[in-house]
Amino acid sequence: MAVELYDEHEQSERVRGWLRENGASLLIGVGLALAGIFGWRQWISYQDSRDLLASEYYTAIQLELDEDRLSAAQEQFAEMQEAVDGHTYGDLAAMLLAAAEVEAGEVAAALDRYQALLERNAEGALEPLIRLRLARLHAAQGQGEQGLTLLAGDAPIGFESLWLEVRGDLLVGLDRTDEAIEAYADAAEQLRGEGNSARLVEVKLDALRSRTRTAEAS
Repeated sequence: MAVELYDEHEQSERVRGWLRENGASLLIGVGLALAGIFGWRQWISYQDSRDLLASEYYTAIQLELDEDRLSAAQEQFAEMQEAVDGHTYGDLAAMLLAAAEVEAGEVAAALDRYQALLERNAEGALEPLIRLRLARLHAAQGQGEQGLTLLAGDAPIGFESLWLEVRGDLLVGLDRTDEAIEAYADAAEQLRGEGNSARLVEVKLDALRSRTRTAEAS
């Protein structure tokens, strides 16, 4: 019995000693763990409210554009940037705005907006689409070299035919006819059997070949 009591007493003293030495760090660890849990919940709540606000701004911008109120949409977007800067919905809203600005003839504003989008989405999911739209805009402005720079290298997967078609448009504008015919022909081959998209490229290709034959005959 004496041995058993001694063992229990010794064990309890060891526990008290361990708590004296490690109790503070144990309490700190528990406190940090609890703070982490509550902090994570607050972060999730913050993210949810931010997502909701960004979605509402996006919808408001979309509605303004549907009603042909470009200036109002631009004002909404400026407010959106202040409220939820860097949100994915902001990039999507910027894409809508840039397209509307092109239609409204505000080309300089659209170019700046696409360029800013491209810088924010380097290697992101939207990058190929932004590059294509920006390259098309350069083609329309007779800025072929800038457009070709945007489409340099291999096309991203899923964008091959569009890449080739827009390259063809840019090359036509630069009077690089042979290269343009090759780009259109490759695009038409990839789009074979895909309806209107294929026919549009074939029309461009046939028109360019016909123009080339006429030029050679004269």
